[in-house]
Amino acid sequence: MKTILPFLFAFILVGCTSLQKKPDTAELISIDLEFSNMSVDKGLFTAFLHYAGDSVIKLREGKFPIIGKNEMALIYQSSSDSGLVLKWKPLRAEISMSNDLGYTFGEWELYLKEKDTTLYGNYVSIWKKQADGSWKYILDTGVNTPKPAATQ
Repeated sequence: MKTILPFLFAFILVGCTSLQKKPDTAELISIDLEFSNMSVDKGLFTAFLHYAGDSVIKLREGKFPIIGKNEMALIYQSSSDSGLVLKWKPLRAEISMSNDLGYTFGEWELYLKEKDTTLYGNYVSIWKKQADGSWKYILDTGVNTPKPAATQ
């Protein structure tokens, strides 16, 4: 009987972990879409500050990263986003089994009013669940791409 107990315990442990339900990504995709909608409706600076975690890292093309929400606020306060319209759509999301970290990946579109030009790209945002249960992005980056085939 003593030799069966370790195997029985291992079987129960493996069985319980395999029954663990994969986290539903619908909530994170929905939040990412709300983030995009706020960017269009209220401006990208307002949206990026609203959804940023306190220790956020924002990687930028050709510039040093913005580190921290306070630094982000200072940079955004000294600039204007009135000539920019940024929107995006998530194509994929994953959430850790612990349900506290996740990412979204998708396509973005930036309209430059002054130049009457639209730029395209892909992005990835890493999200962390906060103590109050909300999701905030903690790292965000994107790259330019040609115009997506679906929108040509």
